[in-house]
Amino acid sequence: MENTASSFQKFSLWLKESLGFKLFAIGFLVLILMIPVSMIKNIISERQWRQESVIQEVSRDWGAGQTISGPILTIPYSKWIVYNDNQKKEEKHVAHFLPLELNVNGDLTHQIRQRGIFEAVLYQSQISLNGTFEKPDFDALHINAEDVHWDQAKLSIGITGMTGIKDLGELKWGKNKLKMDSGTAYPKMLSSGISIEVPLEKTTENYAFSLPLRLNGSEYFKVEPVGKVTSVRISSDWHSPSFEGAFLPDEREISDAGFSSNWQILDLNRNYPQQWKDLDFNFQNQDSNYRFGVRLLKPVDEYLKNTRSAKYALLVIGLTFLIFFFFEVLRKLMIHPFQYLLIGLALSVFYLLLLSLSEHFGFNIAYLVASSATILLISGYSLSVLKIKRLVFQLTLLLVSIYGFIFIILQLEDFALLAGSIGMFIALAATMFYSRKVDWYNLGNRGQIKKYSIIDIVH
Repeated sequence: MENTASSFQKFSLWLKESLGFKLFAIGFLVLILMIPVSMIKNIISERQWRQESVIQEVSRDWGAGQTISGPILTIPYSKWIVYNDNQKKEEKHVAHFLPLELNVNGDLTHQIRQRGIFEAVLYQSQISLNGTFEKPDFDALHINAEDVHWDQAKLSIGITGMTGIKDLGELKWGKNKLKMDSGTAYPKMLSSGISIEVPLEKTTENYAFSLPLRLNGSEYFKVEPVGKVTSVRISSDWHSPSFEGAFLPDEREISDAGFSSNWQILDLNRNYPQQWKDLDFNFQNQDSNYRFGVRLLKPVDEYLKNTRSAKYALLVIGLTFLIFFFFEVLRKLMIHPFQYLLIGLALSVFYLLLLSLSEHFGFNIAYLVASSATILLISGYSLSVLKIKRLVFQLTLLLVSIYGFIFIILQLEDFALLAGSIGMFIALAATMFYSRKVDWYNLGNRGQIKKYSIIDIVH
């Protein structure tokens, strides 16, 4: 019995004095703590998904993102099939023509709608479409003029968010004023939108048109450059636009009061013709997307910053544990693995606290509060563990430096990798500097405690 007790004491002393076991325990704890950090990352993803679903619900009720494709002039024509017995069979086809000139003017007025703690950016738009069509050239499509059904010509405008149409003015077509109907002339090409039959005369060379629209939408507003020359002007009182699509604006001005932007696109800038037959070209299945416009972004994405912050959890936990390990080595202190575990859990809970606070107060304030609470908790606990106020003060300063460094990296974005690399190099250099005189082979000789090997314990 005495031999068993003696062996257990030797084993306990070996666990305390073994540098290899201590490093193994710390590394194992770091890996274990990645489990709650991973769970917190999942919570962040769930909250982000919930925000996106709420935005989609609000957008569906208000009006989805809007894309204007058109106007497109669609004219039916007949194609005759001659059989061996000289009988003819008529087949109906359509020819599509794009405008010679298209001008789009859009004024977007934003609104913020809130559902629970989540916000969605919506807009009301006043849209003006105007331009000209030149006389359809059926000879270029190898269609006989006598086979064309001029009286069945239709003008179609594709609108992706039909529920967002709030007011539709009269279409001015030459000298005529027409009321548009729902549905397009050729749904296989434009799945949703509006259309109307328009009068065509063989002697008229150009047809001027104009149409005012009032649309509700969310997230983005885009235009398909269908004109031989397409000029687009979009302005808004929203201060955080993201210009996207195939073309960036030629001119833009952004301020706290809003933005204005201008595009001019030629038919040479896109890979589809000004006229074609049937489905020789299809806006629904085109290989390249030439739509362009603006997306109304929220200036701060709290969940994105939370996700980026959680990615540095391994670094924060590792550096903090490294600080405590050097306190043990250089100050001949004893810190139990369970105490490491409690400190690691406090570091992990920081990210959950940061997430919950940022949903209500914004990321910067949440980071300040959560990091301050975590540092105070660890410092207070360390005072009872280390029992040396000067070490606790040094620990507090180092934790403030770590959390401050991570915050700076999160704000930099474009230079985050550069700043992170420099920070890691400095941390490694400091570790090498302060450990340069440590005799790693004699770390077990702490005070008067005898050093045991694992062989001594077994025997």
